[in-house]
Amino acid sequence: MTLVGKILTVLILVVSIAYMMLAASVFATHRNWRDVVLRPEATADGQPRGLKFEIEDIAKTNVQLQAEIDRGSDRLALEQAARRFALAALQSRLTIIEGERNSSESQLREVQSANGMIVETLNTNQIVLEKLTGEVATLRQEIRVAREARDEKFADVVRLTEEINGIEGSRQQLQERNNQLLAQLSRMKHVLDRNELTEYDPVDNKPPPVDGIVTAVGARDMIEISIGADDGLRQGHMLEVFRRNSYLGRIVIQRTEPDKAVGKILREYRKGIIKKGDRVATKLS
Repeated sequence: MTLVGKILTVLILVVSIAYMMLAASVFATHRNWRDVVLRPEATADGQPRGLKFEIEDIAKTNVQLQAEIDRGSDRLALEQAARRFALAALQSRLTIIEGERNSSESQLREVQSANGMIVETLNTNQIVLEKLTGEVATLRQEIRVAREARDEKFADVVRLTEEINGIEGSRQQLQERNNQLLAQLSRMKHVLDRNELTEYDPVDNKPPPVDGIVTAVGARDMIEISIGADDGLRQGHMLEVFRRNSYLGRIVIQRTEPDKAVGKILREYRKGIIKKGDRVATKLS
């Protein structure tokens, strides 16, 4: 039964109940039918509302139900149209699916044919695999031997690396010592240059750069000067004697004290008479 039939059945049932109630009221009472029909509201003593108003209510209900039936019919029409559209779409989809199924079946047959070829290839590959397994076993043995040789070489590399590190440490120490010696050599070169010496000049009797005066002149060509051991003079050092721009001669130190020294005039270098107050120095200035 459709929705419209159900609604009509309910409507007929309601109207039938209404008329049944009306008939029951008529048969139940035999007085004041006008009140029974036209009474607007139920009374306090239990008299029901008039049949006219009940019929009007039922008519209103009937109109509402008819409107609902019309709306239900519209919805039903829309639903039927939607179902027809969905059915058409499903039919189109079914056609596509059938085409895909036919294509899949064709592909399946191709795959089954290819599978047969793959099985044959697999059997061939199985034979090749057995051969390769034997070769792999041989290669593994060779790899094991090679790894053992590699480990031995690695141990040698570690040992040599440790030796290299030790040598590198020694090299760094030697490099530092070399740098120190170079610095010391540079300082010595500077000292030699300041003293106008070379590495081949004898330095045993080379006096330091000094400058003093003659404090006394004695017998046997002996003189006393104002500089001594504190100034670096030692026995055997030779000094020049001069007065202003006149060169007077050379002396050799015979004895030194902290603040003075005694020297002897060398006759072969004498150029004049040496007196108290004359200057003595390592070299002429």
